[in-house]
Amino acid sequence: MRVMLCYDIKNMKSQKSILKIITVGFVLLFLQVSKAQEVWSLEKCIAHAQSNSRSVAQSKNAVRDAEFVKKGNKYQALPTVNGNSTYAFNFGRSVNPSTYQYDNTSTNYNSWGLNMGVPIFNAAKSGGRISDYAKQSDSDLKAAQADLQQTQNTIGLQVAQAYLQILLNDEQLANAKRRAEQDLTTLDKIEKQIKAGSLPATSRLDAQVTVAKSEQQTVIAENNVALGYLNLRNLLELPTDMVFNIEKPILEVPDQMPIIGNLGSVYTEALVAQPNIKAAEMRIKSAEFGLKISQSALLPSLNGFGSLASNYSNAIKDFTKGTVTSTDVKQTVVINNVSTDVIFKQAGIINSPTTPYFDQFSNNFGQSVGLRLSIPILNGFSQQIAVQRQKLVIDNQTIAFDKAKLQLRSDVQTSLTNLIAAKKQYAVAVKVFSAQKLAYEALEKKLAIGASNTFEISQSKSTLDTAERDVTVAKFDYLFKQKIVEFYEGKQLTLGNK
Repeated sequence: MRVMLCYDIKNMKSQKSILKIITVGFVLLFLQVSKAQEVWSLEKCIAHAQSNSRSVAQSKNAVRDAEFVKKGNKYQALPTVNGNSTYAFNFGRSVNPSTYQYDNTSTNYNSWGLNMGVPIFNAAKSGGRISDYAKQSDSDLKAAQADLQQTQNTIGLQVAQAYLQILLNDEQLANAKRRAEQDLTTLDKIEKQIKAGSLPATSRLDAQVTVAKSEQQTVIAENNVALGYLNLRNLLELPTDMVFNIEKPILEVPDQMPIIGNLGSVYTEALVAQPNIKAAEMRIKSAEFGLKISQSALLPSLNGFGSLASNYSNAIKDFTKGTVTSTDVKQTVVINNVSTDVIFKQAGIINSPTTPYFDQFSNNFGQSVGLRLSIPILNGFSQQIAVQRQKLVIDNQTIAFDKAKLQLRSDVQTSLTNLIAAKKQYAVAVKVFSAQKLAYEALEKKLAIGASNTFEISQSKSTLDTAERDVTVAKFDYLFKQKIVEFYEGKQLTLGNK
């Protein structure tokens, strides 16, 4: 023992180090598992879905595209400046840039230019302080932003429905487990009564069937919970291996229905709150500005322009340099009616070098400035047709706006009607459950004294279980219908009483 004690004392430090490493490892593992199984609230689920949804990403890109279009239209009234350059190799019979005559000389040619345009008057671009193009693109941007908000709201409602479905499935699972425990307790009581001789041995068969059905309902409820999480995971676009749980607030149906406005008041709030209505309205405005743009093409436009240009060619020679030569030229002249041959000395320059590149650019540098007036007269009536088509666009957008309002009114009316019906169904389901519970408890008492049989109590238990499931379904159906009404009123989707 002394040897072992000495060994333990000598290795105490190393054992402590190992213990620390193991402890830290367990802590890290616990933190990782805790993080992977974190609890998500409804608000967090909605925020995550809205931030990571592919549909939302597409809507965001549509907004960015509308922003670029608006910026581009805003800059249309600015001057344009463009540079150009040309390099060419001419051979065969072509125009000599130094003489502007046709010859067979091969030449290299290079030109540079700078052109500028300034819009002075255009009815669509300069008809007001802000052009019709900019106004139209601003309306398109607001419509895209409203579409983005509508997409986010729709996803939020889908997430809320999936979230409540999990709560419903989870509560049904809890009820199924509780019923299974109760059925096992009932079976145990029957077994005791059989042993006591107060019930026949066949009485256990009905109880065993009830227990089997309870176990079956528990398995079904567990599967429904798993499917509910799978549906929510898909909406959140989470990795398949990520484990998470949702927050489970205490949800109770109030005794009194919350005060909800009538159809007119809720519809009025929905017209302001629902983004798709604003998007349809902005598209009408965009079409109206599009009509102004089409009509402006029938009016004259005035633009200023200017240009700078120069060029170089290897055919252009510098005659101030080179070799001076003279040539005898014989020519017949008439003097006093007498023809006489005269020899002239004609001077010439040969081997002249090409004028240097930058010297030519300086010598050939030219400028121009002017105004260009464009007056549309006859273009195959294309612009007149474009105006008529744009009027149809306005008419279609107006129809779409009216349809959206009618659909919204119908949806609001349906949601209010469904909410009232859900509240009534829940109240009826609670009454049926309470009555069936009393009936079941009475049969249990009769069974205890031998005044009833297991078949009757099995049937009553089955009816009670159905009534309990109906209460749970009606409860969550009412809660979701209430959230739909709040959605149309523009309220944030949240669950209270956590």
